[in-house]
Amino acid sequence: MAFTRTPALMLSTPPPVEAPEAAALRGQVFTDLDRLAFALEMEAARMLEEGREEEARRTQEQRLGVRLAQRLVAGVWADEVNLRVQRWSEAYDARLAPAPVVESEVV
Repeated sequence: MAFTRTPALMLSTPPPVEAPEAAALRGQVFTDLDRLAFALEMEAARMLEEGREEEARRTQEQRLGVRLAQRLVAGVWADEVNLRVQRWSEAYDARLAPAPVVESEVV
């Protein structure tokens, strides 16, 4: 099934004209996430050198999660994000919808 890149799927996509303060904050959060991803990558490399493969694998998984968050902050299309959002958005919306009111008969 082919999906199209619909900007509306990513609520984090910045508007065409973004306030300078918002753009600066977005950039700072992006950089903080980039530093965190770099630190996790370095830790994973050290773990591999020490023969701690399972810990390194978990750390790499964390790093990938940070990279996905980084893309959300930047509002950059990412298949890893958008295709999942697109696939599960209906279930998410249903989960957040108010519960239906059940009318009971009063005797």
